Amino acid sequence: MARTAAEETRKATEAKEEAERLLKEGIQPVVTPSPEELAAAKRRIQYREDCFHFAVAGISGSGKSSLVNAFRGLRSRAAGAAAVGVTETTLQMTRYPDANPENPYVWYDIPGAGTLKCRDWQYFNEQGLYVFDCIIVLFDNRFTMTDIAILVNARRFNIPTYIVRSKADQHIRNVMMDMGYDSEGDEEEDVERRNKLSKAARKQFIEKTRKSVKANLEDANLPDQRVYIVSNNTMLSIVLNKTPKKTIDEVDLLNDLLNEAYTRRRRATHEETRKATEAKEEAERRLKEGIQPVVTPSPEELATARKRIQYREDCFHFAVAGISGGGKSSLVNSFRGLRSRDAGAAAVGVTETTLQMTRYPDANPENPFVWYDIPGAGTLKCRDWQYFNEQGLYVFDCIIVLFDNRFTVTDIAILVNARRFNIPTYIVRSKADQHIRNVMVEKGYDSGGDDEEDLERRNKLYKAARKQFIKETRKSVRANLEDANLPDQRVYLVSNTTMLSIVLNKVPKKTIDEVDLLNDLLNQVYSRRVTRSDEMPST
Repeated sequence: MARTAAEETRKATEAKEEAERLLKEGIQPVVTPSPEELAAAKRRIQYREDCFHFAVAGISGSGKSSLVNAFRGLRSRAAGAAAVGVTETTLQMTRYPDANPENPYVWYDIPGAGTLKCRDWQYFNEQGLYVFDCIIVLFDNRFTMTDIAILVNARRFNIPTYIVRSKADQHIRNVMMDMGYDSEGDEEEDVERRNKLSKAARKQFIEKTRKSVKANLEDANLPDQRVYIVSNNTMLSIVLNKTPKKTIDEVDLLNDLLNEAYTRRRRATHEETRKATEAKEEAERRLKEGIQPVVTPSPEELATARKRIQYREDCFHFAVAGISGGGKSSLVNSFRGLRSRDAGAAAVGVTETTLQMTRYPDANPENPFVWYDIPGAGTLKCRDWQYFNEQGLYVFDCIIVLFDNRFTVTDIAILVNARRFNIPTYIVRSKADQHIRNVMVEKGYDSGGDDEEDLERRNKLYKAARKQFIKETRKSVRANLEDANLPDQRVYLVSNTTMLSIVLNKVPKKTIDEVDLLNDLLNQVYSRRVTRSDEMPST
């Protein structure tokens, strides 16, 4: 028995060393197409030499479908528009000719990376992005490894790229709320103070976004390039020849895309294809050797991980983990009864703020809870496929798997590994209030007309949006768990603001699963023994 265990440990160590070696050599393979594959990809997208082909690509949930609609001058509910929603709606690449037949442009809505339908480390190759004339790299919350991979691969094929951050209006509104803006008090809000907050939030959002993208490009050894910050609604107004109230980079982006269409040569050379074939063969060899390793920790690594998080036998240790931008820091603050601007609160922001695991004892010293804000997966600081092992999640008593827009392969990896270590998990979707509001807008709610909005219609829209959001989220998570051969488990839909009110013993106006989540977490603390045995799972 001891000999078998020693042999397994040796193999695990060798596998880990091999995985690290492959990582240093570039682990996420760049599979470049053969001439036959290039031709097949062109046929698949109906490539035409007399047209210019724009791919709108990036991480799942970034708003690609909405931006494609805006470029084409269509609202989401218009006939022929790309489908949008609160769960994964683009399951396969879709081709959209420009709404104006005189424009030789074709827009492509690319399925989002990081979901079970499209694994992020295979994204560029599986989607055949190497045949497009231009790639718009769209992101919402965080600039991720997927975005970097697209930029790196596009440079290999001499394909121009445009980095775009979407949903600027929503993000600026969120910054305003962090600065103290009360959205429930719109009717009585002092106009001058509201405008001042809006200007400050806009300035902060733009500066932090540009600074973050610049730093990420430097970390990836990529040359600096402009990031375009846009609102889909503003973009739509411009395309429809209307004059929007506020713009950031929408006009510049449209002009630069149009200039690109008329100045860039179309395709790569035959020599690039030959080199691509060699790279493909090497990538396939590495892929067969195992790309995303599951590394089981040694007893020494377990001890080190416990020491690092200051593990105590008399406490219960909650890890809040998941993809970058899911709202982990805000949720940790809510669990502890703190606002983001309170002393001792976890830092939150529009760019990546949690760069290392942070330990937060519960604000009530009588509670034996310790909350851990785990750095988000999928950024340059934390590669998503190594997330569970690098963060040492195997030493926690409970893991809260938090997601915002889409349920991803990172979330699945956490659930799979947690089952290996018998660690209970809770799937939580955050920012429910923001998502419901977005659904209301899609249904025709005009947020700019709150003062005169008919109250009955507004409430009716809210109820319908709330029902749709809850139904589609639960259905999507259930389907993703089935696809991953995992047992069904509940997904908790929460608003961080509502959660904070409950922890502070206030009575919130609207709840979904916040009370149930808190009760279930407390029951977990008192029904499960605090420490696990040191028996390792079988490999």
